[in-house]
Amino acid sequence: MIVSVSVTDLSKAYGKSLALNGVSFRIESGSVYGLIGPNGAGKTTSLAILAGLIKPDSGSAWILGKRVKAGCSELRSKVGFSSPQFPLFDYLTGFEMLSTFGLMHGLPSGQVRERSKDLLELMDLQAAAGQYISHYSQGMRHKLGLACALIHSPDVLLLDEPFLGLDPASNLRLACVLQTAAGKGQTIILSSHNMAIVERLCHRAGILHKGVLKREIVLESKNTPHLSSRLSTEHTAGLEKAFWKTVGSPEMNIPDWI
Repeated sequence: MIVSVSVTDLSKAYGKSLALNGVSFRIESGSVYGLIGPNGAGKTTSLAILAGLIKPDSGSAWILGKRVKAGCSELRSKVGFSSPQFPLFDYLTGFEMLSTFGLMHGLPSGQVRERSKDLLELMDLQAAAGQYISHYSQGMRHKLGLACALIHSPDVLLLDEPFLGLDPASNLRLACVLQTAAGKGQTIILSSHNMAIVERLCHRAGILHKGVLKREIVLESKNTPHLSSRLSTEHTAGLEKAFWKTVGSPEMNIPDWI
């Protein structure tokens, strides 16, 4: 397997607080890697360093054979990043925000329009596309941030708490999108407090605690099923299965370009 993300001895301190302490891991192309741990364990810092938004004090990170550093133009359009801790621009509408990201990543204007429409539908934000982000709820902002990370179909997705605050339909849609993306060879790193989500989606998980990667766990091998326009819930269990049986499975088309 080709290694697409490699982290070696990353350390980062904020004043006297050590956020990361010698963290190392490697992730293969087409796999989903989960970062789990208590609040303050270093999950967001790890992802922000990989996104080139925070500079580590020591150690190195490599994505697709390129060393990660701030403003690296070679990686900018190959990586997608979303985190509720990095705010959106309130003075733009949802459609303008998506368009800005698409154009920033070098997509043709026509493709930007089509992909923006696809993602607004996928995230159930069509009705709010023309509203200023300042009027969005926290959940709507979060879904728009995820759409911004997806619009350029990056090779590597870095998602900080991507399922936080999502309604059940959006939760299922996003899970299927990530399964589809990984099935096409994209590499995904996500942080989450939801153990069921991590176990369902991830091939491996790393447990961070007080800035140290304590252990890595290989999860059951994931086989990405073919996904039709109506999502399958036959493999869900317990409460979730009963929920979808009661309310009906949400309809959704995953765009071919994801």
